[in-house]
Amino acid sequence: MTTVEQMENTQASETLSVQTIQAMILEGALDGARRHVLRLLAAGCREPEAYALLGEIALRQGNASRARWSLHRANEIRPRFGWRLMYADSLRASGRHEEAKIQRDLAVEEAPSTPLSLYACGRAFELDGEIDQAKRFYGEALALDPKCALALHSLARVAIGEGCLEEAFVLLETLLHEAPTLADAYIDYCSALADRGRYEEARRIAEKGIAIAPGLHGLWHNLGHILQNLDRSAEAVRVLDHALTLKPDSAATQFSRATALLKAGNFDEGWKAYEWRWRKTQKPRTDIAAALWQGEDLAGRHILVHHEQGFGDSLQFVRFVPLLCARGAIVTLQVPPTLTRLFESMEGIHKVVVALDSADRFDFHCPVASLPWRCGVTMDTIPLPPYLSVAEEEIDRQGGSVRRHMAGGAEHPDLVVGLVWAGDPRKQRIDANIVDRRRSMPLDEMAPLLSVRGVRFASFQLGDAREQLENAGLPIVDVTDGIVDFADTAARLYGIDLLIAVDTSIVHLAGSLNLPVWTLSRADGCWRWLENRDDTPWYPSMRIIRQATSGDWGSAVEQARKMLEQVSCAYRGILNGAALKSTEF
Repeated sequence: MTTVEQMENTQASETLSVQTIQAMILEGALDGARRHVLRLLAAGCREPEAYALLGEIALRQGNASRARWSLHRANEIRPRFGWRLMYADSLRASGRHEEAKIQRDLAVEEAPSTPLSLYACGRAFELDGEIDQAKRFYGEALALDPKCALALHSLARVAIGEGCLEEAFVLLETLLHEAPTLADAYIDYCSALADRGRYEEARRIAEKGIAIAPGLHGLWHNLGHILQNLDRSAEAVRVLDHALTLKPDSAATQFSRATALLKAGNFDEGWKAYEWRWRKTQKPRTDIAAALWQGEDLAGRHILVHHEQGFGDSLQFVRFVPLLCARGAIVTLQVPPTLTRLFESMEGIHKVVVALDSADRFDFHCPVASLPWRCGVTMDTIPLPPYLSVAEEEIDRQGGSVRRHMAGGAEHPDLVVGLVWAGDPRKQRIDANIVDRRRSMPLDEMAPLLSVRGVRFASFQLGDAREQLENAGLPIVDVTDGIVDFADTAARLYGIDLLIAVDTSIVHLAGSLNLPVWTLSRADGCWRWLENRDDTPWYPSMRIIRQATSGDWGSAVEQARKMLEQVSCAYRGILNGAALKSTEF
């Protein structure tokens, strides 16, 4: 019989012991436990244990202010290590961080030298963001007991948070050897494996965890995410649907389901579900005094369409703005400075701004990535490029300069191919940085392309990765000097014949201009490129070359090299006057 069942068999007038109430708390019977503590207090009990129990219950119920009062009272009567740490938790949950640290430090001074106490100290420092101190205490706990599961698990989570995945793998393998039924550890282990691109291993770990704890939401969520990255998106949707039966309001699961739907090509459900991003990572705009557009009539109405997420998102979804103009809308675009000049090339837009003016008045506003849903797009009705353009004089000046520089005065110039091997590392966001490590490659991985005869190579690489070219000693010409925005880059793209790049904003730029581009995609390709396709309905001028397995750039680059050889041969045939069946990129 469980403690809860014992409680139900107890007469209402009776009070339970502190130990029994503590067991009820551990079983999750919080309301019943609270009633019995209140009975103890009503019966005249003034022992600090009763106040500590009341505080612990309130903490578990998310009532920080009630917990704070009770735990303060318990420590006032008789301070204890564990009670001080709980009091610090209640202060931290109330936003009183400096007071929380004071209580934490008092607790640490009186901490028993036991593995669990040292672990608890480490947890308090971790919650306060003092990771080095947390790691020290976790390490001390393991020095006393190398099998301490809580300390092993916490160190593994810290390692994952710092991006030290190999260290995390060692800790998690040790943990699961010592505590093979610790279901939460399977969540972290399969997540870390997925971050490293080891999806089949991650899938097996997730399924093993589910066999142990079939009711644990995090395992089903992770399995759905993993299946999507294995290009099994339809199956992922079913798994994520089950995860949502366990935790319906999980924004992370709802968003994963949205991208799985979109990757599977289910636009009808996918775009609507994609709005869950506002509950997951995106922050809705609160500085716009206008209603969110939900499909209302726009004739004569002023709507603000604003940038969100990355440059690629705005470059991809700005194509829907002309549809708003066609409905009679007055459209203002708000975008980062590097996009303004390029977007001003679009016809029908009222104006493009970086910052809002206090005098601006809008009837509606809409995030740019919400336009596909609000416009009711289907796979067959995607507005096609080119929807962006560059002034002829800029093409002549910047694109012509690139063309002349790459030709080097040759009477019959070679084919000119632009290269980009890395995206923005986004080091300020661990999750985004992990993705960038999978989508980017070192420059030397592209070296096989340079063996193709009759091709000259131009670097369009920006950011820190540009430095790789300086000491590489490779026959690649940097054509990025003087680029200040996307309009400059766009003009220079007209000076090459083909762009070969990893999945970053420049492939969207080339695609939006309807210029030839080959996108080198990681094996777990972005949802927008769908599954098992080398083309995309978003950009007819794009070819997608995918890794055969995660991290294997060699196979993708080799495929690109063979394709480039064919294009180069065709190009040389044109120069020599030969008849060709096809010169398509």
